[in-house]
Amino acid sequence: MGGPGSGSYCRWNKKTCADELINIDIRHMNRSGRLQPGTGGLLSWSRYGESMGSVSYTVFDDRMFLIYRYRRCDKEWEDVKDTIELNKTPCNFGGFRHWLICPSCSRRVAVLYGPGKYFHCRKCYGLSYASQSEGKLDRLCRKARKIRRKLAIDNHWWNPDALGDPIFMKPKGMRWPTFERLQRAENQAQDEIDQLFRKRFGQGWY
Repeated sequence: MGGPGSGSYCRWNKKTCADELINIDIRHMNRSGRLQPGTGGLLSWSRYGESMGSVSYTVFDDRMFLIYRYRRCDKEWEDVKDTIELNKTPCNFGGFRHWLICPSCSRRVAVLYGPGKYFHCRKCYGLSYASQSEGKLDRLCRKARKIRRKLAIDNHWWNPDALGDPIFMKPKGMRWPTFERLQRAENQAQDEIDQLFRKRFGQGWY
């Protein structure tokens, strides 16, 4: 199984955005019930239909063990075993917030990234977010696609990245008020995108 550094995503530098890289997000793991002690399985990532890598994990009370293979571009594969410490802090209204401890700087973080051999935090790898280097039009397109992906969970025939395609169906299990709120937000983002395109390219841009 290929982990960090595998595939076409092995070439990165400090201009690479965090959004482009494989990552371990403890919030997602918590929502999907993967933080219970004794839980194990496979974390895998893909982008535009292309596999970015996978990592085997096992969760214990205060740490998570990772097993994966790593290679630096065209170098030989290496077997890697790593340990990520876990932490949690109480929330104001009950319950706990879970954290990963960055092995490099020991900071509590929600996400660790894997452009190199090991998973470290965004600051240790010097990564930025795509939103930090994009213009208003890029932000609106990203916002619209994010909303459309939420509405396309069960509509596999529908391409959420095809901005402008109408939204007809409500995903199974989604409440109607939620669907209508997301639909309004997506429509507003589309209207703003259209306005920016007309301003930039003229009325006949479409």
